[in-house]
Amino acid sequence: MEKRNCIEIEAVSPNSIAADLDIESGDKLMSINGMPIRDYIDYKFLVTDLYLEVLIKKSNGEEWLLEIEKDYDEDLGLEFSDIIYDGLKKCNNNCLFCFVNQSPPGLRRTLNLKDDDYRFSFLQGSYITLTNLRAKDFERIKRMHLSPLYISIHTTNPKLRVKMLRNKKAGKVLDRLKDLAEFGIEFHTQIVLCPNLNDGEELDRTVQDLDELASAVKSLAVVPVGLTKFRDELYDLRSFTKDEAKQVVAQVEDWQQKLGQQQGGNYLYLADEFYLLAEQPLPEAEAYDGFPQLENGVGMVRLFWDQFAEVEDELPDTIEEEKKFTLVTGELGEKALRPVVARLNEIRNLLVELLVVPNNFFGREVTVTGLLTGKDIIKKIREEEVTGRVILPEILLNDDGLFIDDLKLEELEAEFDYLEFILVANNASDLTNELINN
Repeated sequence: MEKRNCIEIEAVSPNSIAADLDIESGDKLMSINGMPIRDYIDYKFLVTDLYLEVLIKKSNGEEWLLEIEKDYDEDLGLEFSDIIYDGLKKCNNNCLFCFVNQSPPGLRRTLNLKDDDYRFSFLQGSYITLTNLRAKDFERIKRMHLSPLYISIHTTNPKLRVKMLRNKKAGKVLDRLKDLAEFGIEFHTQIVLCPNLNDGEELDRTVQDLDELASAVKSLAVVPVGLTKFRDELYDLRSFTKDEAKQVVAQVEDWQQKLGQQQGGNYLYLADEFYLLAEQPLPEAEAYDGFPQLENGVGMVRLFWDQFAEVEDELPDTIEEEKKFTLVTGELGEKALRPVVARLNEIRNLLVELLVVPNNFFGREVTVTGLLTGKDIIKKIREEEVTGRVILPEILLNDDGLFIDDLKLEELEAEFDYLEFILVANNASDLTNELINN
């Protein structure tokens, strides 16, 4: 990625305006109507004009100024590898619970980046804290109506938020939310809950304060703090116990009832991990109101179970060919998959086994499947002497086919030339289709 005014074009859509003008992959977009392009937001805004002057730098160094007349909603057909062109706005906090701070070297490069960029928040749903925004950033958000945003609240207690984020600017979050709300900006919010820090009465205070902005708050997720074994010289935090998780579930359910009565609907949701740790039943699908916080691990188990219920009636009693599969999962995923696997194993000639991989890399308190490393999976496959076909959830890999420890899928496959590895999307329909039909 180059500096602003020089954005490399990754691809050009066939039969598009750009293709007709002989713009090619590898060319660079310099400006539109003389305006520099800071990010993909600028690009999408500028190309809505009916008349454009587009400055392109060809791969041979020539500069073309192209005059284009187009319809309002007609795109140029340019694709870029990045969405930020003037430099990432990095995080200037030092949160007590920051996952990056408790991660060792050797991970994917992107996992060591501490971004806090409102453009990513608007375009991709990344959470921001609002602590590094300048006045002109707030003005742009309001002027261009960049909504919804995804905002990490953690607490509305000014002193406590300053302590948790270790940033003197962190205490003004409620005022900033109110300012944005007055301009019609909506937000999805989250609280990373830490025992004896922002739970209990502090959680009550945060929910109560946000309730005053209910018209702007599209959702509020409460998720447990994630702790690795790499916490030497870091703030003394611990995970929730089973009894504490029960208390959190009861507290949130009480608030959900109040919000439903006061607002005519709920926007407060609890991460699946709390219910599973507390051994409490998960809410029904209707309670998640369209699952706005799936990426935060809120409602994923319920959605998976309901997806499986939809295909369960179509499952055969038997399959002709004997098949054996091993399904890789983390310790948290086991709780979601166990009842599904039990039902699948009722099908004659089908055997599905779970390979529950402990997270030795980050530590046993990290139980989500998406944070399993390739090396831990290799170790567990060897220990269990796995045979046959191995199902890997797609969530284990990024778009480049890398595990979180930068191990390539091909490298894992090379360790076991006698196994067949199959990538499957994280939904029940694709999983059952792979197990039964392929």
